[in-house]
Amino acid sequence: MKKILPMTIVCATHNGAKRLPILLNSILKNTHLPQQIIICGTSFSDFKFINLHKYKILNIKKIISKIKNQKYQRDLAIKSVVTNIIAQCDDDLELELNYVKKSYNHFKYKKNSKKIVSAAILFKNHNHQAIRWNNAFYDTKIYRFILLLLNFGTRLKYMSVLSSGRIIPLLPKEFLIKNKKTKIINNLQWVCSTIIYTKSAIKDAFFYIPEEGKKSYFEDVFFSHSLYLKNYDLMIDRSIIAYHPITQKTDLDIYLKTIKSQLKIVHVFKKSKIMFYIDVFVFLLIFVFLKIFK
Repeated sequence: MKKILPMTIVCATHNGAKRLPILLNSILKNTHLPQQIIICGTSFSDFKFINLHKYKILNIKKIISKIKNQKYQRDLAIKSVVTNIIAQCDDDLELELNYVKKSYNHFKYKKNSKKIVSAAILFKNHNHQAIRWNNAFYDTKIYRFILLLLNFGTRLKYMSVLSSGRIIPLLPKEFLIKNKKTKIINNLQWVCSTIIYTKSAIKDAFFYIPEEGKKSYFEDVFFSHSLYLKNYDLMIDRSIIAYHPITQKTDLDIYLKTIKSQLKIVHVFKKSKIMFYIDVFVFLLIFVFLKIFK
C-alpha cells in the first residue's frame, strides 16, 4: 500500500479524454500518492474513463465548468482543495516517479511558506522545454544584443520579466540538458504553471482571467510574478520532473496572439509602455524577417 501525502493535485482540461489517462497513470506509478486530485473539465466526456477501477485509489474529484478557459477552470478547482499543499499540473504532462514525494518535501514542515516551487518541464529526450529559446539566446549574438538593449543594457537574469513586459525563460546551460546533479535555482521573477505552493499564497497572488474561450497566455507569469513582487522565493527544482510533448515553435501567428497579454503585464505590474511598443516593433520585424527568409 502506497503512502498518501496531504497534498492536492489540481488540473484543468478540455477535450482531455485522451491526455488525462497519461497524467493519471503517471501519478499511479509514483512512489507516494496525493491525498486528492481535482480535475475541472468542460463536459462529462472529459471524465468518461475515470470510473475505471484502477483510478479509485486516487480520490479524484470531478468538476464541470460552464466557462472554457484553463485559468478559470484551475481556479475553480483550487476552491475545492482541502489540503494545505497544492500542485498544479497541465493535462498533457507525465510525472516522474518521485514527483509527489519531492514536491511534498519542500513544504511538509511549513504551513505558510513564502516559497513557490516549479518542476522542471522536460521533453522525452530529457532536454528542457525552454531549450530552443535558450539555444537561440546562447548561440546568437544579435539576439542577445537586442534583449540587452530592451533591458537598458543590464545583464539578463534567469526567468525574468523585462520593463517591456517581455518574459525571459533564460536558464543556466546545465539546466537545459540531461544531467545527474540535482540543482535548484531560486530568486526567479516568474515560473511556469506546473508549480507547487501552499494555500497562503492564493490570497497574495494576482489572478488574471482572459476572455471566455481564449487561451490564457502568460497566466503563469501573472500568478508567479505577482508573488515575486511580494517577496516570495520562486525556484525551479531540477529533481522534480514532468514530461511534456514537444511544443510548436513560436511563429508570427502565435506571437501576435500573445501581444495583448504582454500589454496586460505592462499594465498590471506597472512596466514601461514606451518599452513595450519598442519591443513589439522590434520583434514584429524579427518574425516578419524570419517568415520571409526561412
